[in-house]
Order: sequence, then C-alpha cells, then structure tokens
Amino acid sequence: MQEWVAADPSRTIRIFESFEEQDRETIRYWKAQPFGAKMRAIAEMAEAFSRQHGIDTDAQGPRRVTRRIQRTRG
Repeated sequence: MQEWVAADPSRTIRIFESFEEQDRETIRYWKAQPFGAKMRAIAEMAEAFSRQHGIDTDAQGPRRVTRRIQRTRG
C-alpha cells in the first residue's frame, strides 16, 4: 500500500540521469545563492550535526580538560 506524505508545495522534484548531472545542478544552485543564504545553510547544518551528536552549541570553550604531564628522563 502506498503512503502519501504531505510535501511543501514550494519544492520541486527533479530526476537526474546521472550523479554528475546532479552534482552540476547542485553547484549551479549554490553559486546562484547570495552569501548570507550560504552562511545560514552552513549554520543550520552545524546545528543539526551538534544536536545529532549531543554537543551543546551554547557552551563556552572546550568541555575536556587538557593536562600536561612532564616525564623525567633517566
């Protein structure tokens, strides 16, 4: 049985003949986007990655403590 999913009507479904054609279209799309849109997309990807891996993006500084242990030579 086929299940219907509500899709955003502003989206377009494209069918490509090859991965190379898809890559060319993706590159053409991102070259046409303004700088601000590219930066927002990068920020959204970084936030999604952080959520998936349980990383707190609002934390100040590293969560691990770095320790140096000097070895004696002898």
